[in-house]
Amino acid sequence: MSRLQTIENALASINETVFQELCDSFLILKNENYRAFSRVGSQSGKQKTIKGTPDTFLLLPNGKYVFVEYSTNITKGVSKLREDIEKCLDTTKTKIPINQIVEIILCINFNLNVDEIQSLKNLLGKTKIALTIYTLDSLSLELHLQHRDIVHKYLGLPLDTGQIVSIRTFVDEYNKASKGIATPLNNTFLHREEELENIKQVIKQKDFLIITGIAGVGKTKIAIEAINSFLAENLSYNAFCLSYKNCELLSDLYQHFDDKKDYILFVDDANRIDAFNQITGFYKSQRQGNLKIIITARDYALPIVESYCFGFAPVQYTLKKFSDEQITDIIKAEPFNISNWQFHKEIIRIADGNPRLAIMTALLAKQEQNIYALADVSDLFEKYFSTFINDDGEFSNQFNIKCLGIIAFFNAVPYKDKNTIELILQNFHIDYSSFIDAIEKLDRLELVEIRYDYVKIPEQNLAIFFFYKAFVKDNLLSFETLLKKYFNENKNRFKDCVIPANNTFGFENVMQKLQPILRNYLKSIENEEERAFEFLETFWFYLQEETLLYVYNEINQLPLPHGINYEVKYETNDFAYSQNSVIELLGNFFRFQNKLKDAIELIFEFIRKKPEHLPELIHKIREVLTFDWTDERFGFERQNILFQILIEGLAKKDVLYSTAFYELSKTFLAFKYQQTKSERHYAISFYQYPIPNNQWIRLFRKNIWNNVNDYFSVFPEESLELLQSYANVSPDVIKEIMEYDIQFLIPIIENYLIPDSFVHCHYVQEQIRWCKRNGIEHSEFVSLSQKFTNPTYEKYLILDWDRFRDKESYDFENHQEYEKLKEEEIRKSFIFNNIKEIELFYNTFIYLKSIAKNDWGYNNSFDLIVDENCTRNFELGCQFLTEVINADNQTGYVPRTIFRNQLTTQEKSQYIWNIIQGNDFKYRYSWELSFYDNLADNLINEKYIEQIKDTVKRLPDKASIWFGGLKRYLSIEPNLFVELLQIIIDKNEKQNEIIFVQFNIIEDYFEELGNDIDLIKKLYLQQDSIDNHFDLTRKGFSKIIQRDENFLIEYLDNLYLKNKNQHYLHEDRYLNVIWESTKIEPILKNIFDFHDKKEVYLGIGEHFYNSFFGNLSQEASIRAKNFLLNYCKENYDSYKKMNLIVDIARHSMKELFEDVLLLFISLTQEIDLFSKIWWRGNGGTVVCGDVNLGDLEASDWRNILSIVEKSDLGIKLIPIKKYLNSQIENALRYADWERKRKFIEDD
Repeated sequence: MSRLQTIENALASINETVFQELCDSFLILKNENYRAFSRVGSQSGKQKTIKGTPDTFLLLPNGKYVFVEYSTNITKGVSKLREDIEKCLDTTKTKIPINQIVEIILCINFNLNVDEIQSLKNLLGKTKIALTIYTLDSLSLELHLQHRDIVHKYLGLPLDTGQIVSIRTFVDEYNKASKGIATPLNNTFLHREEELENIKQVIKQKDFLIITGIAGVGKTKIAIEAINSFLAENLSYNAFCLSYKNCELLSDLYQHFDDKKDYILFVDDANRIDAFNQITGFYKSQRQGNLKIIITARDYALPIVESYCFGFAPVQYTLKKFSDEQITDIIKAEPFNISNWQFHKEIIRIADGNPRLAIMTALLAKQEQNIYALADVSDLFEKYFSTFINDDGEFSNQFNIKCLGIIAFFNAVPYKDKNTIELILQNFHIDYSSFIDAIEKLDRLELVEIRYDYVKIPEQNLAIFFFYKAFVKDNLLSFETLLKKYFNENKNRFKDCVIPANNTFGFENVMQKLQPILRNYLKSIENEEERAFEFLETFWFYLQEETLLYVYNEINQLPLPHGINYEVKYETNDFAYSQNSVIELLGNFFRFQNKLKDAIELIFEFIRKKPEHLPELIHKIREVLTFDWTDERFGFERQNILFQILIEGLAKKDVLYSTAFYELSKTFLAFKYQQTKSERHYAISFYQYPIPNNQWIRLFRKNIWNNVNDYFSVFPEESLELLQSYANVSPDVIKEIMEYDIQFLIPIIENYLIPDSFVHCHYVQEQIRWCKRNGIEHSEFVSLSQKFTNPTYEKYLILDWDRFRDKESYDFENHQEYEKLKEEEIRKSFIFNNIKEIELFYNTFIYLKSIAKNDWGYNNSFDLIVDENCTRNFELGCQFLTEVINADNQTGYVPRTIFRNQLTTQEKSQYIWNIIQGNDFKYRYSWELSFYDNLADNLINEKYIEQIKDTVKRLPDKASIWFGGLKRYLSIEPNLFVELLQIIIDKNEKQNEIIFVQFNIIEDYFEELGNDIDLIKKLYLQQDSIDNHFDLTRKGFSKIIQRDENFLIEYLDNLYLKNKNQHYLHEDRYLNVIWESTKIEPILKNIFDFHDKKEVYLGIGEHFYNSFFGNLSQEASIRAKNFLLNYCKENYDSYKKMNLIVDIARHSMKELFEDVLLLFISLTQEIDLFSKIWWRGNGGTVVCGDVNLGDLEASDWRNILSIVEKSDLGIKLIPIKKYLNSQIENALRYADWERKRKFIEDD
């Protein structure tokens, strides 16, 4: 009979009085947070029950009650329980209002069915009272796993003997109790030197130390090492350990510890010690010697242990798993000396932070000298255990392996949910009680963790091993049953278990066992299309032929489209969020040589039916099929298979295959490949793989180049585009491979390219230039360079600004010198003698600019050419302007240099003005504005004033105007800027157009804008609405507000209107300039008074009004603080206004938070008002790190409580303190829930 069943039997036959005493003891341990505990239904000093309602009650810190009723009356069963609940609700009996009762607990020594439980819940349906029922099953589980001392005391069952032991005895008992499964404590101590030294220093300085961390990280080992090291240096100390058992401790402690001597007491897994308060009580006893207590606790139990040590100021030290870097250091050092990063990666994956596994894997790798030996490490895992496992150990118990297999698959098993778990266990012929006994043993061995009513295997690699051992290798559990019963609801768990097992323990080992089962299951669902597809998505690797056949049949049913046009281009994130399921499924085959040919041909047939998905296929091939280091061992077979298929299609002039060939050749003729891989713990690695210069690569590239040559005349545009792509490769060239390529490129150039084509010349010259830049020479380069040039190409070299290319022609040291030399060449190279020459040149210029990939600088070159020709022959040079206008300025040219240099006389300026006014054309307004800006000072006169106004009136939508060059005209018309602003404002307002002004106009020209402040404000609001970069630093805003403080109100009204579709405004950190006004406080008060009408603030993030209070000067900060405190005094009774003040104090003026809080509670202690204020905000965000939001919230509330306790208001603050304590309790409950969620979901 199992221990659990023994407990159940004892409870079922227990005396009523003893049962109540047992349950009272249990509930005190279960609910430690209470003010009063009363056993109404027990007679004091006697083991006898009396009538009372309720039998027991707990008074909670918030003033609410928990009622407890007990029953051993199985005969009356649920009817007795119904009577008990009704009595609890009878206020005449309890004298407690129903709204003061938060929970009723029923403790019974028999079980209830679902209908009976529901009927009891229905009695409380109209109340807010929670009902908790501890039945025979649930109570037995709790006692068995958590409270063995209660079992011993009240049920008389034997309890493990506990005692104080020496370190040596503790180590021996620990190793013996573990049956060899937990890592022995007497093994070699490795790579924890820094942590060991840190812990030693803490022991020296403090009396209480808690070493925490996940299971198996080595907490016990490092504690023992630190204690031994400390004892060696501090001879007055002796050390004892508390063995891993439950017992009465106090007498043992007094027996072993002399109060005149110095001691260390080591308490391992302190959260398991039921009588820990006896240890703390002993520590507080009178003694002359020192006593230091070293504690270990798993990470999830840390809050519990910290509560045990409350008041002793314990130091917490977190011991982390070995990092990937530490594992790497181990295997790089003696005696392994493994330096290959590929081996590092595999060993790290297998070990998963476990140093022993890392060492064993490193030994295997060193022995085999072959990375592929690590593809099957099942024997290694067996050895990991067998090296220190006895035949009679728990690991050799097949039942334990079965339980571990179940836990491994389901990840986190809710073992207390008997109805759910029993169904799972029955499917695998496992008894529930035996399962509970097993997990209790496995928990002691640290193979599983039990917490939050769930059990799981803490280490991922061990979980996968136990899944593999139970379901695959030893066939202890039926994988067929697992598949049939649980695939539909647990697809991801199958992926998370089967695929890692495959990767770690070998494809053959896994496939041999699973493939027949998978085939049978597929056959059973083959008529259910959606289920079959989902199944194949998971298990395609084991059912490759079946998967290909399934997709083949699906594709055959698709119709051929009409008018096919194959597009290959796509944007970077086109397939980031939406992928085609067929491409994804068949794309899995791209990673392996086996069946790759069939998969590629099949996927191209799918594209033939669905051509719109060709870009996604191209993307998938580039993502998965490019060269990588893993391909070298197989002679780049994957890439050869792909191009063999493409070239066969090219030979048949198949448009689909040909299109893919030319597009993919651009990728596969590169030299280095950026690879992105998913790594452990959701990490992503990036690395570049340079292809080797070996026979396989050379043959591969030769094959491509030969086919480009053979089919150039058939696909001339695609071929030339490929050549151009090759000439534009990144700097990551591998010289030897490029030298190899050139022998194929030169015949293609000579056979198919002609010097009369500018595009051909440009490509050839770029190709030769690129080769030379990489130190590659060829005997044909000189003749090709001389041959492939023409007048258009020569003009291009001069017009195009390319500093790196031009370095070959010019000798310059810096950018300024280059610009000077380039300008000189442009000016002297394009001197024209007649209009015909100008027309021909302009046509060439338009062509070159239109095909340039980077046309920056072309209009600048043109501007210099026009200016130079005007200088030599003004009227002929102006013919360029006429040509541009006649062609409707299709190049977007705006004259600047020519205007700056030529608008120097009345005659020239009038001549150019007449040209501009002769016709309408694109950007004419820009020409006119440039004309005004560059006109010589001595030519400025009043006739231009009206012309400027007229130009501004004709500005088109989205035009911009710069006022800098117009400032000179203010000497003639001082109000020019004012009039222009009025025109712009009217156009924006009445003509539904958008005209931009320079972003800093008010900052730079505030005085020149006149005295009409309303006009300036209107311009500001208009431009701020249409231009996100207008007055970014708010210096213009400051100038306005110093003249009219009310502009702040107008500005905010405009801002809310501009962002009316947003829930809130974003902070503008430059608005602190409002304090540059000496009279801003009354305006700010008006704004604060009406803020809730403008914005519904929910306490999330920072309120926009923080913009006024950030980064203030000392003087402004004093004014701001006084304003906020005065506003608090005047508006403390408005929670909405207080929320605004508190938000600013929390974010922008943190030094003010305590003053605001203390001021508020001095003005009112109204608890409803206090509770409506977001003293810690309303929610929080954590962007990284292992942070528990509940713990953060609790810490915030504790800080708020500590501030409140500084007040001298005394008992008036009791309601507020009670509220704060309840918030702390709620936050801690949420923190526990978050820890539970992380545990269950494996975060």
